[in-house]
Amino acid sequence: MPVPTRLTSPSRGEEPAALATQIIGGPTGRFAAIGRRGWTYVAAMLSALASVFIALGVLQKNHCVRDGWGSPGALWRACYSDLPVGSGGAKGGTPWSVGGAGHDQPVLTAILDWIVKQLTPGGNALATQQIYFAIGTVIIVLLIALTTLATASMLRDTPWLAAHVALSPVLITAALVSFDVFGVALAAVGMALWARRHPVAAGICLGAAVMARTYPLVLIGAIVLIALRDDARAPLTRFLGGAAGAIVVCFGLAYAMGGDPLETYRAWWNQDAGYGSPAYLLTIAHHSLPATSASIIAVLGWVVAFMLGVYLTGRPAIRTQLAPLALTMLVIVLLTGKSMSVQSCMWVLPLMALVALRWREHLLWAGAEIVYFVMTWLYIAGPSNTPKAMPGAAYAFFLLIRLIAYVGIAWASWESSQDLPRDPADPYVPPTTDGWAHVPSGSSRARDEPVSRSPGRATD
Repeated sequence: MPVPTRLTSPSRGEEPAALATQIIGGPTGRFAAIGRRGWTYVAAMLSALASVFIALGVLQKNHCVRDGWGSPGALWRACYSDLPVGSGGAKGGTPWSVGGAGHDQPVLTAILDWIVKQLTPGGNALATQQIYFAIGTVIIVLLIALTTLATASMLRDTPWLAAHVALSPVLITAALVSFDVFGVALAAVGMALWARRHPVAAGICLGAAVMARTYPLVLIGAIVLIALRDDARAPLTRFLGGAAGAIVVCFGLAYAMGGDPLETYRAWWNQDAGYGSPAYLLTIAHHSLPATSASIIAVLGWVVAFMLGVYLTGRPAIRTQLAPLALTMLVIVLLTGKSMSVQSCMWVLPLMALVALRWREHLLWAGAEIVYFVMTWLYIAGPSNTPKAMPGAAYAFFLLIRLIAYVGIAWASWESSQDLPRDPADPYVPPTTDGWAHVPSGSSRARDEPVSRSPGRATD
C-alpha cells in the first residue's frame, strides 16, 4: 500500500501544514528528495524548532518572569507555573524534607525538583525564582528534544509525524507549567525501546516513567494486552520484570532518603475532585462529590479502560494497533480522573504522532486546550476580583468543550492510523514467529535484525 503524501511530506498533503510553511518558503517542492537525510536529521530539525516554541512559552509568561509568580497576578496573566514554587525553602536535605516536593509529587519528579533546587544559587526570592525557572526551562527543552527523538525513531519511514510533539501549539502554554514532560520523555523512550525489541530496557524506562507521572501505567497496560494477544510472553515477562525493578528501586531510594513514596498517592485518594475533571462540574453546581466517591470513579475509569482494551485486542477480525489503543485508554483514564490539569495535554502528544493524527484534528484539539488554559486561570483568580472573574457556568462550558476535544482525537486516531505504512509486524499481515508482531503503529522493523528470528528471542 503506498504511503499517503501527508505522512512523508505534510506540507504537500495537509492544508494546515502547507499554510504553516509559508513563513519558511512554502511547501516541499515537487522534485525534492524526501527522506534522503534520514529520520535523525528530521528529529534534529524538529527538536530545534521545538525550542522556538518553548521560547514563545517563556514570552507568554513574561509578566511572571519579570515580576514574580505571586497570586493573583500570575493567575490573571495566565503565567502561573509550578516550577518557581519549588525554589522556596532551605537548600539541602532531601525531597521529603519540610517543604520538599516529595510530599505531593511522584518519586522521580520530586528528585528532579530537588536537584534543580540545589543548582539554584541563593539570593532574594524573585532572583531565586527566575534562576530556578531558567534552569527548569533548559531541562524541559532537552526533555522535549528527547521525546521528539524517541518518537521519530518509532516512525522512521514517516519521521515528520514527530512534529506533533515538537510543533504543537500547546507547548507554548503548557510545557513550562510543571515537569510533566519528564514522565512523557521517559515513556516515549520506553515505547521506542519496546519497538526496537529491547524489553528489559523498555520496562525500566516505562517503570521509571510511572515514578515520574502515573499515567504511563496505561501504556504498560496497552503493551501487555497487545503482547498477550500476539503470544509474545517471553519478551513480555522481561519487560514487566524491568518495569517492576525500576519501581522497586525508586521506592527503595525514596525510603533510603527518609521519604514515604506512598504519601502522594494517599493524598490523592483524600483529595476532592479538581479542575478539569467532569466531577468538578458538580462542585461548580454546589453539589460536591465526596473525595472517596471521586476516587472510586477514577479507579473504575482505569478498570473500564483496561476492559475496553481487552475487548479491542480480542477482536478476531481486526488486529488492533498499539498506538490508537493506548491513546483511547489514556483518554478514558483522563476523562474519569479526579482532576485533569492544564499540562495533561503533554501526555498525549507522542501518541498523536504514532497514530498519524491529521493536523486539522490536532489544531482543533489544541485550540480547545489553549482556550481552556486561559479560562482556567481566570476562573481560579475569581476570589480576588469577582466582577472580573470567569463565571462558573462559563468555565463549565469550556471544560466540556475540552473533554469533547479529547474524545474527538481518540475517535479520529482509529481512522488516521490506517494510513500508516505496514511491515510484516503490522496489522492485517500474518504475524511472524518471533513473538514481536506488536510493534507500535508506524514503526519500521529494525533493519539490523532479520525477520526470521527464533521464537521468543529478544535482545536487551
